[in-house]
Amino acid sequence: MIQRNLGMTNVNVAIIGQGTWTYGENKGLELEEVKALRFGIENGMTLIDTAEEYAQGGAERIVAEAIKDCRKEIFLTTKVSAKNCSYLGVIEAVERSLERLKTTYIDLYLQHWPSKEHQVEETMRAMMYLVEKGLIKYIGVSNFTTELMTVAQGVLGEHILTCNQVGYHLNDRRVENDVIPYCQERGIAVMAYSPFGYAPKFFGGAGFPEPGTKERQVLDEIGGKYGASPYQVALNWILRHEGIIAIPKAKDIEHIKSNLKALELTLSEEDLKIIDSYFPKTNEGMSLVTY
Repeated sequence: MIQRNLGMTNVNVAIIGQGTWTYGENKGLELEEVKALRFGIENGMTLIDTAEEYAQGGAERIVAEAIKDCRKEIFLTTKVSAKNCSYLGVIEAVERSLERLKTTYIDLYLQHWPSKEHQVEETMRAMMYLVEKGLIKYIGVSNFTTELMTVAQGVLGEHILTCNQVGYHLNDRRVENDVIPYCQERGIAVMAYSPFGYAPKFFGGAGFPEPGTKERQVLDEIGGKYGASPYQVALNWILRHEGIIAIPKAKDIEHIKSNLKALELTLSEEDLKIIDSYFPKTNEGMSLVTY
């Protein structure tokens, strides 16, 4: 598995990780979810991303089962809910996550969304406390605008803001205008979630191009040159940026195999120009969304 440096740390992580949104929601799928995570780990996808909000902690329990005999090989990321981002709320949330994950530390702990109730300064002070206590190794954020990242880093001082996790895919390129260049200039890693599009209830449901559309046809044609699927083209397209790590959710082993094959192609400059013409970038930046 190709690895990339995580921001301004000395840590290298898998360029494609494993997202776990919706894991733990269906008891009947838990065994398959554990098997999928294990398959990914065995194939070098040792970055695993989860959150306390996913299935109300259920996803963290699935992850715990999958990594119970290989914890030291895993770079484990989880997130504190925006509603729990008070100073004490963060500390209590990480303790619950540690219990569910059956581990003594979290590699990267993120604020899941900007909070309506709690100031970034308060949350970051709690994050620094957790680093000093050894409960987490690195501090990150998710869905943060450049303005909020500036506030967070101002509070952290000598502590590093390691990562911003943001939605990024062909039909939503807003982060290219602000978040990605900001992070690249400051050595902050960007983790791209939902690389194949958003679920209908989020952000207007900008999903993956449907079969029969001209956008899907162009992805099919580009993929055909490399023996790749349109999904593999889309994932490879995201990873073209230096410093970007992708965390697609994969519900089964076949999805994980497909994601891994995205690393086997190299899109040409001509391919990238064609993709740009069918999936044009707007001039707007990432919107601030609070919870």
